[in-house]
Amino acid sequence: MTAAERLHTQSIYLVEALKRVLKERGLTYADVAAALGISHASVRRTFAQRSFTLARIDEICELVGINFLELARLADAAQPAMPDMLTDAQEQALVDEPLALFCFHLALGGWTVDRIEADYGIDQTMLVPALLKLERIGLIQLLPGNVIRLLTARSISWRRGGPMRRFFDRRVKEEFLQYDFSTAGSIWEFEIGELSDASRVLLERRLTSLFREVRDLIARDALLPPSVKTNVGLLIASTPIPLPMVARDVGSGSLGTDSRSRRSFKD
Repeated sequence: MTAAERLHTQSIYLVEALKRVLKERGLTYADVAAALGISHASVRRTFAQRSFTLARIDEICELVGINFLELARLADAAQPAMPDMLTDAQEQALVDEPLALFCFHLALGGWTVDRIEADYGIDQTMLVPALLKLERIGLIQLLPGNVIRLLTARSISWRRGGPMRRFFDRRVKEEFLQYDFSTAGSIWEFEIGELSDASRVLLERRLTSLFREVRDLIARDALLPPSVKTNVGLLIASTPIPLPMVARDVGSGSLGTDSRSRRSFKD
């Protein structure tokens, strides 16, 4: 879909949202005409042709008691949901080209080409080919002026057992755990214990809910200026495990090699 076609589609959703609000308020085109001081025929023509000025939309929004941002949200909610999961082939294409993966990650966060170039010193002669690959595999649309338009949701659920999950297991997880979690702004907690099946299900639900909340926060802050944001990594993991290593060592007697090892855990 071209930029012009997409703009046309978005205008349709915007006008349809405005019509729905008018209907919910019990207002007709005649009511709009009377409030705006124009003819009934003019109102009908404006809606039919979607030939609104921003000032006219603001006037109608004021009439129905909403602002333009609320109208835009209603229009956006009516559009088909963007995919939040990639195909296996799309994930593999990202794994195969690290720069394309890096650019896609930044695009999900609302980064522009200019900001990527300025913050990371990556020349556009390298950036543009990576972005064109993202366009070829259907993840973004590269508009005139190297403007990035996402063709996916801002929060992606990577396929279980898929190329990206395997990549994370191989590279990202190990690197992430090497960070210093004692610094300000860091959190490191570890707990181990026995849970019933019911409690495990409840734990999984709560962790999933927390992860979704974090994704919502990231999406909400995507349009904020870079100066007020900091990159934050979050790893959520829970799995049935055997006895901890220390307990296994105690059971095998391998801790009894020196006096410190033989001390009671109560000491």
